[in-house]
Amino acid sequence: MGYPCRAFFHDKTYLAVLSAVEVASDENKGPEYHISISKQVIGLRTQRCSSEEARWVLEQFALDGAEEDNHVPSGMVRNFWRPVATGLIGMECRCKAEEPAIVEDKGDFTWRAAPPSR
Repeated sequence: MGYPCRAFFHDKTYLAVLSAVEVASDENKGPEYHISISKQVIGLRTQRCSSEEARWVLEQFALDGAEEDNHVPSGMVRNFWRPVATGLIGMECRCKAEEPAIVEDKGDFTWRAAPPSR
């Protein structure tokens, strides 16, 4: 991941979580909590968790106000970010205004591709 992280696995829900504090070089938010959530069902490929499951994980980590921001085409991991500085919570990533959003899973998952090069 590029930063120290901790991994967690919930054996009743099969949810796998990576937790780290990172600094995105293209943002002015300073350090941010980064939570990555996927579903790891034994014998199956990695699966995407639902929005409801993701909300449950964010509650467990007390990350109210975390923003989902995914950049992997058809990715199976949901990524959530929240600034460490409480005054910056709720400030959206610039990419949301600049990059086209692709919606999958009947509106339950959104990711953004880099804008086309000019």
